Amino acid sequence: MNCQHKIVQLRGKINASLSELVGKKCVLLDAPYYHNIGDVLIWTGVQCFVKDNNIECIYTASYETCTFPTIDKDVTVLFNGGGNLGDIYHEHMEFLLSVIRNYPENRIIVLPQTVYYKDPVLEKQDFKELSIHSDFYICGRDKIVYQHLVKTFGNHALLLPDMAFCISEYRLNPYLKKQTKKKLIIAREDCEKGPAVTSLDGDISDWPVFMHSFRKSTFLNKIFKRTSDARIPIISNLSNKIWDWYASHVFNEAMIKEGVEFISPYREVETTRLHGCILSILLNKQVVLVNNSYGKNRNFYESWLQDLDTIQLKK
Repeated sequence: MNCQHKIVQLRGKINASLSELVGKKCVLLDAPYYHNIGDVLIWTGVQCFVKDNNIECIYTASYETCTFPTIDKDVTVLFNGGGNLGDIYHEHMEFLLSVIRNYPENRIIVLPQTVYYKDPVLEKQDFKELSIHSDFYICGRDKIVYQHLVKTFGNHALLLPDMAFCISEYRLNPYLKKQTKKKLIIAREDCEKGPAVTSLDGDISDWPVFMHSFRKSTFLNKIFKRTSDARIPIISNLSNKIWDWYASHVFNEAMIKEGVEFISPYREVETTRLHGCILSILLNKQVVLVNNSYGKNRNFYESWLQDLDTIQLKK
């Protein structure tokens, strides 16, 4: 199967499973207002999914800017997907628990996630609280995660691919560069780092926003963070609204531009980052996917990408 057919297949599965479940109106929470191109690709996929399915998104916020506005009961709460749920980045799970407490009568859908806990006691505690909500759905991003979620959430657990596959071409095409280089090696250096990169036959880098200062948005991030933490409610609320607007209309686009301009000049991409792989598929590249520290990349490949002609898994 080629890249285009794979994208259509996975996007169709997402639309078929979620469009009616979401309904006509939604809010999107846990949007990534931080410098991780992969998480922003997921967010962009959600934006495209909402637009393509004629769903009205009436509010978007991160875990730092969310003010839990009052919403009607027929508004669905979408929680952004990714690999944030578990005890590696537990602040996102803590935020999700706050969401279900604040919206007990609204449908809540956690978009496709890789859920990973080192501490089974904490996992049991978190899952127990989530399962109390009567209209809570959670999407596993691979078969292993899904099979684990089913044990607690039953038919409210769904198996779906990453939302980044919903990104429309018009969001990527303006930033395409001419393909002039042979191979890019994306090697992550954080706590999810897997086997050491041994290939030396290409340009080696992590996401570019990690390798240089993204000065303008970083500066604004600090300013908004300081004012949103202010103890004067009117200043804090105004700052949150400004930051929500800026992140959705400026920061998001800047990160997509950075990612596309980073990958598009290359014919082949070897990557330890899952979204380096997904963006490469969206851009029709040859891909070598290297596993991460806890099997996320391997599990995603085995769930969705084994029949793709242009990819191979390096274990």
